[in-house]
Amino acid sequence: MKKFILTIFCILLSNICFAQTSNGYISNRRGLIMQALDNGALGYICPKWALDDSDCRSGQFVYFNFNNDFVDNQRFTVSKNYYLYANGVYKYINRENQTKTVRKIELYSKY
Repeated sequence: MKKFILTIFCILLSNICFAQTSNGYISNRRGLIMQALDNGALGYICPKWALDDSDCRSGQFVYFNFNNDFVDNQRFTVSKNYYLYANGVYKYINRENQTKTVRKIELYSKY
């Protein structure tokens, strides 16, 4: 019985933890920058339950396509006047010379 309850709990938890998108709009407002680039940064969209940087690494790995004077290992929160929006893909080459593709995230104003 305990395993059954734990399984149901894990299934419910997995549905609410990660960034939800509706037509590209992303409901989570926090992020963790792993590597700052010239015109953006590679990083994670933090799950809603994330308390520290290691929890943020459980979120979606994305490319933030806006320049917010990012630095490596920086956590940030989007202000209430803006929202994150998934808009395409970004390709990069990792340290092992493999081409990787991640979601490209834009910052839009609500007004």
